[in-house]
Amino acid sequence: MRINKAVRVVAALAVLAAVAAGTYAVFQKSADSAAAFTTIDGRRIAPSDLRGKIVLVNFWATTCGICLAEMPELIATYRQYQPRGLEVIAVAMPYDDPQQVRQYAAKQSLPFPVVLDQGGALARDYGQVRVTPVTFMIDPSGQRISKTVGIINFAKLRAFLDASLPVGRAS
Repeated sequence: MRINKAVRVVAALAVLAAVAAGTYAVFQKSADSAAAFTTIDGRRIAPSDLRGKIVLVNFWATTCGICLAEMPELIATYRQYQPRGLEVIAVAMPYDDPQQVRQYAAKQSLPFPVVLDQGGALARDYGQVRVTPVTFMIDPSGQRISKTVGIINFAKLRAFLDASLPVGRAS
Protein backbone atom coordinates (compact mmCIF):
# COMPACT_ATOMS: atom_id res chain seq x y z
CA MET A 1 0.00 0.00 0.00
CA ARG A 2 2.86 2.39 0.76
CA ILE A 3 4.41 1.74 -2.65
CA ASN A 4 1.08 2.42 -4.36
CA LYS A 5 0.75 5.72 -2.49
CA ALA A 6 4.33 6.65 -3.39
CA VAL A 7 3.65 5.88 -7.06
CA ARG A 8 0.59 8.13 -6.97
CA VAL A 9 2.54 10.93 -5.33
CA VAL A 10 5.34 10.66 -7.90
CA ALA A 11 2.79 10.60 -10.74
CA ALA A 12 1.03 13.65 -9.33
CA LEU A 13 4.33 15.51 -8.98
CA ALA A 14 5.22 14.62 -12.58
CA VAL A 15 1.91 16.03 -13.82
CA LEU A 16 2.38 19.15 -11.70
CA ALA A 17 5.91 19.62 -13.03
CA ALA A 18 4.68 19.30 -16.61
CA VAL A 19 1.98 21.89 -16.02
CA ALA A 20 4.34 24.16 -14.11
CA ALA A 21 6.91 23.99 -16.89
CA GLY A 22 4.44 26.08 -18.86
CA THR A 23 3.71 26.55 -22.45
CA TYR A 24 6.15 28.49 -24.55
CA ALA A 25 5.16 30.29 -27.71
CA VAL A 26 7.44 32.46 -29.77
CA PHE A 27 5.90 35.19 -31.84
CA GLN A 28 6.66 38.64 -33.16
CA LYS A 29 4.26 41.37 -32.12
CA SER A 30 5.04 44.95 -31.34
CA ALA A 31 4.59 45.90 -27.72
CA ASP A 32 4.00 49.49 -28.84
CA SER A 33 0.42 48.54 -29.68
CA ALA A 34 -0.20 47.81 -26.01
CA ALA A 35 -1.68 50.25 -23.54
CA ALA A 36 0.62 52.14 -21.21
CA PHE A 37 1.27 50.74 -17.76
CA THR A 38 0.11 52.71 -14.73
CA THR A 39 1.81 51.63 -11.53
CA ILE A 40 0.19 51.35 -8.11
CA ASP A 41 1.92 54.61 -7.18
CA GLY A 42 0.48 56.40 -10.24
CA ARG A 43 3.56 56.40 -12.47
CA ARG A 44 2.83 55.98 -16.19
CA ILE A 45 5.17 53.78 -18.26
CA ALA A 46 4.63 53.90 -22.03
CA PRO A 47 5.89 50.98 -24.12
CA SER A 48 8.21 53.43 -25.88
CA ASP A 49 9.82 54.24 -22.49
CA LEU A 50 11.07 50.65 -22.38
CA ARG A 51 12.91 50.69 -25.71
CA GLY A 52 16.48 49.45 -25.45
CA LYS A 53 15.68 47.10 -22.58
CA ILE A 54 14.57 43.51 -22.38
CA VAL A 55 11.22 43.64 -20.63
CA LEU A 56 9.52 40.82 -18.76
CA VAL A 57 5.79 41.47 -18.31
CA ASN A 58 4.36 39.09 -15.72
CA PHE A 59 0.58 38.78 -15.31
CA TRP A 60 -0.08 37.52 -11.78
CA ALA A 61 -2.59 37.61 -8.93
CA THR A 62 -2.38 37.59 -5.16
CA THR A 63 -4.72 34.58 -5.21
CA CYS A 64 -2.39 32.58 -7.49
CA GLY A 65 -0.19 30.19 -5.53
CA ILE A 66 2.23 29.61 -8.41
CA CYS A 67 2.56 33.38 -8.90
CA LEU A 68 3.44 33.93 -5.27
CA ALA A 69 5.82 30.95 -5.24
CA GLU A 70 7.80 32.29 -8.21
CA MET A 71 7.90 35.90 -6.98
CA PRO A 72 11.08 35.57 -4.82
CA GLU A 73 13.02 34.18 -7.79
CA LEU A 74 11.58 36.87 -10.05
CA ILE A 75 12.80 39.48 -7.55
CA ALA A 76 16.28 37.91 -7.45
CA THR A 77 16.44 37.74 -11.26
CA TYR A 78 15.41 41.38 -11.54
CA ARG A 79 18.02 42.48 -9.02
CA GLN A 80 20.71 40.48 -10.83
CA TYR A 81 19.89 41.64 -14.37
CA GLN A 82 18.31 45.08 -13.96
CA PRO A 83 21.71 46.82 -14.03
CA ARG A 84 22.34 45.15 -17.41
CA GLY A 85 19.07 46.32 -18.98
CA LEU A 86 16.26 44.06 -17.76
CA GLU A 87 12.95 45.61 -16.75
CA VAL A 88 10.20 43.64 -15.02
CA ILE A 89 6.62 44.82 -14.86
CA ALA A 90 4.24 42.85 -12.64
CA VAL A 91 0.65 43.23 -13.85
CA ALA A 92 -2.02 42.28 -11.31
CA MET A 93 -5.10 40.84 -12.97
CA PRO A 94 -8.39 42.78 -13.20
CA TYR A 95 -10.05 40.44 -10.70
CA ASP A 96 -7.34 40.99 -8.07
CA ASP A 97 -8.23 43.12 -5.06
CA PRO A 98 -6.29 46.42 -5.36
CA GLN A 99 -5.71 46.63 -1.60
CA GLN A 100 -4.30 43.09 -1.51
CA VAL A 101 -1.96 43.93 -4.41
CA ARG A 102 -0.70 47.05 -2.64
CA GLN A 103 -0.24 45.18 0.65
CA TYR A 104 1.60 42.30 -1.03
CA ALA A 105 3.87 44.67 -2.99
CA ALA A 106 4.73 46.58 0.18
CA LYS A 107 5.22 43.49 2.35
CA GLN A 108 7.49 41.83 -0.24
CA SER A 109 9.25 45.12 -1.11
CA LEU A 110 8.76 44.39 -4.80
CA PRO A 111 11.62 46.26 -6.50
CA PHE A 112 10.00 46.50 -9.94
CA PRO A 113 6.90 48.37 -11.13
CA VAL A 114 3.59 46.83 -10.06
CA VAL A 115 0.53 47.61 -12.17
CA LEU A 116 -3.18 47.12 -11.46
CA ASP A 117 -5.01 46.13 -14.64
CA GLN A 118 -8.36 47.18 -13.18
CA GLY A 119 -10.14 47.67 -16.49
CA GLY A 120 -8.52 44.65 -18.16
CA ALA A 121 -7.02 46.66 -21.05
CA LEU A 122 -3.56 45.14 -20.61
CA ALA A 123 -4.91 41.60 -20.39
CA ARG A 124 -6.81 42.23 -23.65
CA ASP A 125 -3.82 43.86 -25.37
CA TYR A 126 -1.62 40.91 -24.45
CA GLY A 127 -3.88 38.37 -26.14
CA GLN A 128 -6.81 38.00 -23.76
CA VAL A 129 -4.79 36.86 -20.74
CA ARG A 130 -7.22 35.16 -18.37
CA VAL A 131 -5.08 32.81 -16.29
CA THR A 132 -2.00 33.37 -14.17
CA PRO A 133 0.88 33.35 -14.30
CA VAL A 134 1.51 34.40 -17.89
CA THR A 135 4.82 36.02 -18.78
CA PHE A 136 5.83 37.87 -21.93
CA MET A 137 9.35 38.78 -23.02
CA ILE A 138 9.82 41.92 -25.08
CA ASP A 139 13.08 42.55 -26.90
CA PRO A 140 14.92 45.90 -26.91
CA SER A 141 13.23 46.93 -30.17
CA GLY A 142 9.79 46.52 -28.59
CA GLN A 143 8.82 43.17 -30.16
CA ARG A 144 7.08 40.56 -28.04
CA ILE A 145 9.29 37.53 -28.53
CA SER A 146 7.91 34.92 -26.15
CA LYS A 147 5.00 33.96 -23.98
CA THR A 148 5.11 31.56 -21.05
CA VAL A 149 1.93 30.17 -19.54
CA GLY A 150 2.68 28.80 -16.09
CA ILE A 151 5.74 29.05 -13.92
CA ILE A 152 8.84 30.66 -15.38
CA ASN A 153 11.78 28.38 -16.15
CA PHE A 154 14.37 30.57 -14.44
CA ALA A 155 17.35 28.57 -15.72
CA LYS A 156 16.21 29.23 -19.30
CA LEU A 157 15.41 32.84 -18.51
CA ARG A 158 18.86 33.45 -17.01
CA ALA A 159 20.56 31.72 -19.95
CA PHE A 160 18.61 33.97 -22.32
CA LEU A 161 19.48 37.09 -20.32
CA ASP A 162 23.16 36.12 -20.09
CA ALA A 163 23.28 35.72 -23.87
CA SER A 164 21.21 38.83 -24.64
CA LEU A 165 22.26 41.52 -22.19
CA PRO A 166 25.62 43.27 -22.22
CA VAL A 167 27.85 42.69 -19.21
CA GLY A 168 28.37 45.71 -16.99
CA ARG A 169 25.70 47.90 -18.57
CA ALA A 170 24.33 50.59 -16.32
CA SER A 171 20.61 51.32 -16.50
